Amino acid sequence: MRVIGLTGSIACGKSTVSEYLSSQGFTVIDGDRLSRELMVPGSPVLSEVRSVFGSRVFNPDGSLNRRQLGSLVFRDPEARKALDDLMSPHLQSLTEQRLESVRRSGQPLCFLEMPLLFEKGYNRYCDTVWTVWLPQDIQLQRLMNRDGFTREEALQRMGAVMSSDEKAARANRVIDNSGTPDQTLETVSALLAEELRRNDAAPRPRRSGSQSPQSGIPPAAGDPSPAQPSPPAAPEPVGQPPVVMARPSAAARQPSERKVAWKLPVWIKTMLIVSSILLIIGITAVSLMMAYLHRQENLHISEQKAIDASYPLLYRELIERWAGEYNLSPAFVSAVILNESSFQPRVESGVGARGLMQLMPDTAEWIAHKLNVEGYAFDRMYDPESNIRFGCWYLNYLSRLFLGDPVSVTAAYHAGQGQVKVWLSDPARSEDGYTMPLESLPEGPTKKYAGRVTRDYGIYQEKYFAPALVDAAADADAL
Repeated sequence: MRVIGLTGSIACGKSTVSEYLSSQGFTVIDGDRLSRELMVPGSPVLSEVRSVFGSRVFNPDGSLNRRQLGSLVFRDPEARKALDDLMSPHLQSLTEQRLESVRRSGQPLCFLEMPLLFEKGYNRYCDTVWTVWLPQDIQLQRLMNRDGFTREEALQRMGAVMSSDEKAARANRVIDNSGTPDQTLETVSALLAEELRRNDAAPRPRRSGSQSPQSGIPPAAGDPSPAQPSPPAAPEPVGQPPVVMARPSAAARQPSERKVAWKLPVWIKTMLIVSSILLIIGITAVSLMMAYLHRQENLHISEQKAIDASYPLLYRELIERWAGEYNLSPAFVSAVILNESSFQPRVESGVGARGLMQLMPDTAEWIAHKLNVEGYAFDRMYDPESNIRFGCWYLNYLSRLFLGDPVSVTAAYHAGQGQVKVWLSDPARSEDGYTMPLESLPEGPTKKYAGRVTRDYGIYQEKYFAPALVDAAADADAL
């Protein structure tokens, strides 16, 4: 069995290639999926994560808050290293088990999809390596569009891993994904045909190859292929050098007839010249740095003003009170209110939902019955406290129903719990029937809504509630 490594930098499109390979009947061992398997509730790995990072990266129900953990490790190199050290032995062991299982099944090809294939040394398991490549500008734009990151956030995540160009230089085959999807899949099909033709041949020793991302299919290291012609030499510059006008003799400096009694030693002259140059360079560097810092400060101020305008926090006391009463994150409740009503207490939707958290008449009446509210009337949903109380109770109910999975809870709040149960019953969308990643939601309003809420949840947590979260985590660790 030949093992083909599949990798690529963030947002370069390796998932597209992986899904195509799976659709063609090939086994793909997905490193991200293996990592999620290691993090299921009750696993010993999850206990290790809690011991290292504390309660701050967990949801109120005890499940892992992947967004909070991801935000932490991308900001803090030491936290990222701690997570890598914790996960590496478990992930390596599980990967070896899956490879051996596929090998015993007698399949001719197996693909090992690892984002950090080179960085973590998983290429040693591979007979050849394919990498999916994009130019940096296209990669940056796709990452911002896909995950809703700002330019600064996207650059931070791209800088945390090996660049797309470096991965391409280390790979045996490069899949250029800068064209249309059909062009990308044509390249993948050609590589598959090549591998299947090689299937009956004896295995060859692996050795690393190098190839820069260019058009065509580059030869793999160790593969028999015709010699490739060397690129043509760059043409010599066209034209003649400019003609320099001769200096008139009358303008030439004449030697002085005055004899100098003493001359500076050459080493002193040299030191003075070097010191002057270094001084000029230092002054220039300081000036440029001050100008850069000033621009960055103004940019930060303008970005902060934009965030303040886009992410207000009204009724904070009520949010914190009822979120605490029903064991919810106040940042999550704030994100729901922002997306439901933009903190306008008397807003009413076209289908009759009212108030800050946009509760429907039948839902609000059912909640009032559960809470034993006397003299209830639907007009009370215009009252901020009543609306937040009812909405928090309903979010707590959904959290218990869907085991605290933020995506499922958010989707159920928007589309209804019955619809979410249907999605969770589909193995293609949920591996365990209780949780599902955001990308598994069907395209449409619910997926967009869940994406906005989970994104805004992180922003509210960072902007308004992060200090309280850190203190709470420290208190929990001290117990």
